[in-house]
Amino acid sequence: MLTIQCTKKLSDELKVNISKVKAINTDPLYSWHAHLFLYNRRKCVLVMNNKTRYNFILFALKKDDFKEFDNLIVKAIAENLSADGVDKVVTEKYLQNCTSVSYTATSDRSIISQINEMIMASEYKMRQDKLDGMETDIYELNRWLNRYIMMKLPKLYSGETMLEELLHLKDS
Repeated sequence: MLTIQCTKKLSDELKVNISKVKAINTDPLYSWHAHLFLYNRRKCVLVMNNKTRYNFILFALKKDDFKEFDNLIVKAIAENLSADGVDKVVTEKYLQNCTSVSYTATSDRSIISQINEMIMASEYKMRQDKLDGMETDIYELNRWLNRYIMMKLPKLYSGETMLEELLHLKDS
């Protein structure tokens, strides 16, 4: 089961009642925090894995996207892992445990602060790209976000940490 820990802002947009009770026996590798933010009047969601801090942005979401958020997030996880070079077999093994999605309240303030840091970094990059006269490629922005140094991680980079965790999953 995939657990999405939503901020109040996102849960209001999704129109779901989030459980105030922390998810019991949830593997942190299958738990993600998600936060809704606006950039240039477009709704965006930054999603971050609880264990590895692997993250990506869902950009310019429409009303219908929020109605199909379960499918959208699983698809986005698969696409981003693939784009970061994770073997298809490893990705498939991870996705086997993502057949259902549950929503709970956020549980870790340090993850929320890292989400806010990633949002600030991505907004800076998008503004810089605009000043340079080009449109930001969200695909490339998501690759860039996972090469951002996070001191609490064993590998420093969230992309490398996620890959290592998924390789342990493959071996088990």
